[in-house]
Formats: sequence, C-alpha cells, structure tokens
Amino acid sequence: MTVPPRSLPLFLALLLAFGACQRPKPTGVVAMEPRPNPPLYKLPDNPRDRLRQNRWLAQFWEELTPAQRRRVEARMRRAQPPVASNRESAGMAWDGLGLAERDRLVFGGAAPARPSGATAEAASAEADPSPPKP
Repeated sequence: MTVPPRSLPLFLALLLAFGACQRPKPTGVVAMEPRPNPPLYKLPDNPRDRLRQNRWLAQFWEELTPAQRRRVEARMRRAQPPVASNRESAGMAWDGLGLAERDRLVFGGAAPARPSGATAEAASAEADPSPPKP
C-alpha cells in the first residue's frame, strides 16, 4: 500500500491527532459496601399520632373498608380471650370499643391495668357496707 506524497502530511496529522485523543483505560471499579434499605415508615409510639395517621380507627364498623374489616376481624379472633367470633359480633364489638382499645387491638401493646377478681370484690365490699348474709 502506497500513500500519495500530497496526502502524507494529512495522514501524519490524523495519526498524531488520533494518538493524542486516546484515553487511558480506566482502572477497576471499587465497589462500596451495600447499605441496608431504610424502612418505608416507622409507626409512631404515641397512640395519638397513630390515630392521626390511621383515621379509620375512629370510624364506625359500617364505614370501614372490607380490607380494614378483615384486618380487625383477624385481630379480634387472635385476641386472648377472643373479642368476637363472627362478623356481626365483630361489628358490635368494634363500635363498643374506645379509641385506646381499638389502637391496642390493631397495633398491639400493653393491656390496660384491670383489677383482678379478688381486688374487684374487695373494692365492691368497701363501696357497699351492707352486713354479710348468713
């Protein structure tokens, strides 16, 4: 292959430009440690804040969506002792619960301190000072 003498300077200029434009090969990529995904959201610990985020807790049974009803029914069946055994009793029980009880039922948490049987009998005896029956 022969190059005409007039194109030799052009060919040398292109060869020089091509050599100057070549980039050095990049070095290997150093990978970072994978970071854990942050949680989507954190449920607040305060029942008041949970009520703000889940306004359906304040709704009557008939106003709940079918998914919310299924969630509540499942929680009522799992409660010890079970709060409701069927859909009708679940609706009546839900409407009778206060906001604090609904919050504990749906999100879990400590049960309210209730007096035991012996303590309740002692409290009622103090309130009613009638003479004991023979």
